[in-house]
Amino acid sequence: MALQQQSVRLVLRNVNGLARGLATQGMAGMGASSVSAEQVVCQTKPVMQAPTAISMATPSSIASGIRASAKASPMSLAPQRSMSVLAASKMVGAGCATIALAGVGAGLGVMFGSLINGAARNPNIAKQLVGYALLGFALTESIALFSLLVVFLILFA
Repeated sequence: MALQQQSVRLVLRNVNGLARGLATQGMAGMGASSVSAEQVVCQTKPVMQAPTAISMATPSSIASGIRASAKASPMSLAPQRSMSVLAASKMVGAGCATIALAGVGAGLGVMFGSLINGAARNPNIAKQLVGYALLGFALTESIALFSLLVVFLILFA
Protein backbone atom coordinates (compact mmCIF):
# COMPACT_ATOMS: atom_id res chain seq x y z
CA MET A 1 0.00 0.00 0.00
CA ALA A 2 2.87 2.35 0.78
CA LEU A 3 4.38 1.43 -2.57
CA GLN A 4 1.14 2.39 -4.30
CA GLN A 5 1.08 5.78 -2.56
CA GLN A 6 4.72 6.37 -3.49
CA SER A 7 4.00 5.57 -7.12
CA VAL A 8 1.04 7.98 -7.11
CA ARG A 9 3.25 10.72 -5.64
CA LEU A 10 5.92 10.01 -8.25
CA VAL A 11 3.40 10.28 -11.09
CA LEU A 12 1.99 13.54 -9.71
CA ARG A 13 5.50 14.95 -9.31
CA ASN A 14 6.34 13.99 -12.92
CA VAL A 15 3.14 15.61 -14.22
CA ASN A 16 3.95 18.84 -12.38
CA GLY A 17 7.54 18.76 -13.66
CA LEU A 18 6.33 18.17 -17.20
CA ALA A 19 3.89 21.07 -16.96
CA ARG A 20 6.61 23.38 -15.66
CA GLY A 21 8.99 22.26 -18.39
CA LEU A 22 6.46 22.79 -21.16
CA ALA A 23 5.56 26.20 -19.79
CA THR A 24 9.18 27.31 -19.71
CA GLN A 25 9.97 25.90 -23.16
CA GLY A 26 7.50 28.32 -24.74
CA MET A 27 4.32 26.85 -26.07
CA ALA A 28 3.70 29.32 -28.90
CA GLY A 29 2.72 26.48 -31.22
CA MET A 30 0.16 25.32 -28.68
CA GLY A 31 -1.41 28.78 -28.37
CA ALA A 32 -0.34 29.49 -24.78
CA SER A 33 2.69 31.74 -25.14
CA SER A 34 1.68 34.14 -22.36
CA VAL A 35 0.87 31.49 -19.73
CA SER A 36 3.24 31.29 -16.78
CA ALA A 37 4.53 28.05 -15.30
CA GLU A 38 2.39 28.42 -12.18
CA GLN A 39 -0.79 28.78 -14.23
CA VAL A 40 0.01 25.67 -16.23
CA VAL A 41 0.78 23.66 -13.10
CA CYS A 42 -2.51 24.75 -11.53
CA GLN A 43 -4.46 23.82 -14.65
CA THR A 44 -3.04 20.32 -15.06
CA LYS A 45 -5.12 17.41 -13.96
CA PRO A 46 -3.21 14.59 -12.31
CA VAL A 47 -3.14 11.32 -14.19
CA MET A 48 -3.97 9.35 -11.06
CA GLN A 49 -5.75 10.50 -7.92
CA ALA A 50 -4.37 9.56 -4.53
CA PRO A 51 -6.64 7.12 -2.71
CA THR A 52 -8.80 8.83 -0.13
CA ALA A 53 -9.49 5.77 1.98
CA ILE A 54 -6.91 3.19 2.92
CA SER A 55 -7.95 -0.12 1.45
CA MET A 56 -6.32 -3.38 0.55
CA ALA A 57 -5.41 -3.69 -3.12
CA THR A 58 -6.86 -6.80 -4.67
CA PRO A 59 -5.52 -8.31 -7.89
CA SER A 60 -8.68 -7.32 -9.75
CA SER A 61 -8.39 -3.68 -8.65
CA ILE A 62 -4.74 -3.60 -9.71
CA ALA A 63 -5.62 -5.12 -13.09
CA SER A 64 -8.44 -2.62 -13.64
CA GLY A 65 -6.08 0.24 -12.77
CA ILE A 66 -3.51 -1.04 -15.26
CA ARG A 67 -6.18 -1.33 -17.96
CA ALA A 68 -7.42 2.21 -17.28
CA SER A 69 -3.94 3.68 -17.45
CA ALA A 70 -3.17 1.70 -20.62
CA LYS A 71 -6.31 3.07 -22.29
CA ALA A 72 -5.50 6.68 -21.37
CA SER A 73 -1.78 6.50 -22.04
CA PRO A 74 -1.50 6.90 -25.86
CA MET A 75 -3.73 9.98 -26.01
CA SER A 76 -2.06 11.68 -23.07
CA LEU A 77 1.41 11.22 -24.55
CA ALA A 78 0.62 12.84 -27.93
CA PRO A 79 1.10 16.53 -26.92
CA GLN A 80 4.20 15.70 -24.88
CA ARG A 81 5.74 13.82 -27.80
CA SER A 82 5.01 16.59 -30.30
CA MET A 83 6.73 19.11 -28.03
CA SER A 84 9.76 16.86 -27.64
CA VAL A 85 9.99 16.44 -31.42
CA LEU A 86 9.83 20.22 -31.81
CA ALA A 87 12.57 20.75 -29.24
CA ALA A 88 14.71 18.03 -30.81
CA SER A 89 14.33 19.49 -34.29
CA LYS A 90 15.40 22.89 -32.98
CA MET A 91 18.52 21.37 -31.46
CA VAL A 92 19.36 19.47 -34.65
CA GLY A 93 18.91 22.62 -36.73
CA ALA A 94 21.09 24.65 -34.39
CA GLY A 95 23.74 21.93 -34.48
CA CYS A 96 23.75 21.95 -38.27
CA ALA A 97 24.07 25.73 -38.31
CA THR A 98 27.10 25.59 -36.00
CA ILE A 99 28.98 23.52 -38.59
CA ALA A 100 29.72 26.87 -40.26
CA LEU A 101 31.80 27.80 -37.21
CA ALA A 102 34.08 24.81 -37.82
CA GLY A 103 34.50 25.97 -41.41
CA VAL A 104 35.40 29.46 -40.23
CA GLY A 105 38.05 28.09 -37.88
CA ALA A 106 39.59 25.95 -40.62
CA GLY A 107 39.49 28.86 -43.06
CA LEU A 108 41.25 31.19 -40.64
CA GLY A 109 43.97 28.61 -40.04
CA VAL A 110 44.57 28.15 -43.76
CA MET A 111 44.51 31.89 -44.38
CA PHE A 112 47.06 32.83 -41.72
CA GLY A 113 49.20 29.81 -42.63
CA SER A 114 49.28 31.09 -46.20
CA LEU A 115 50.15 34.57 -44.91
CA ILE A 116 53.17 33.24 -43.04
CA ASN A 117 54.19 31.13 -46.03
CA GLY A 118 53.87 34.07 -48.44
CA ALA A 119 55.75 36.45 -46.14
CA ALA A 120 58.54 33.89 -45.78
CA ARG A 121 58.83 33.46 -49.56
CA ASN A 122 58.69 37.16 -50.43
CA PRO A 123 59.46 39.48 -47.50
CA ASN A 124 59.15 42.58 -49.71
CA ILE A 125 55.33 42.32 -49.94
CA ALA A 126 54.73 41.17 -46.35
CA LYS A 127 52.98 44.44 -45.39
CA GLN A 128 50.64 44.16 -48.37
CA LEU A 129 49.87 40.52 -47.48
CA VAL A 130 49.02 41.52 -43.90
CA GLY A 131 46.44 44.02 -45.21
CA TYR A 132 44.83 41.35 -47.38
CA ALA A 133 44.92 38.87 -44.49
CA LEU A 134 43.14 41.32 -42.17
CA LEU A 135 40.47 41.92 -44.81
CA GLY A 136 40.01 38.16 -45.22
CA PHE A 137 39.89 37.76 -41.44
CA ALA A 138 37.10 40.35 -41.17
CA LEU A 139 35.05 38.72 -43.94
CA THR A 140 35.53 35.26 -42.47
CA GLU A 141 34.48 36.41 -39.01
CA SER A 142 31.36 38.00 -40.50
CA ILE A 143 30.38 34.53 -41.72
CA ALA A 144 30.86 33.21 -38.17
CA LEU A 145 28.70 35.97 -36.71
CA PHE A 146 26.02 35.34 -39.32
CA SER A 147 25.94 31.62 -38.49
CA LEU A 148 25.67 32.42 -34.77
CA LEU A 149 22.75 34.72 -35.56
CA VAL A 150 21.04 31.88 -37.41
CA VAL A 151 21.66 29.51 -34.48
CA PHE A 152 20.10 31.93 -31.99
CA LEU A 153 17.14 32.54 -34.30
CA ILE A 154 16.54 28.80 -34.54
CA LEU A 155 16.76 28.27 -30.80
CA PHE A 156 14.95 31.31 -29.41
CA ALA A 157 12.63 32.64 -32.13
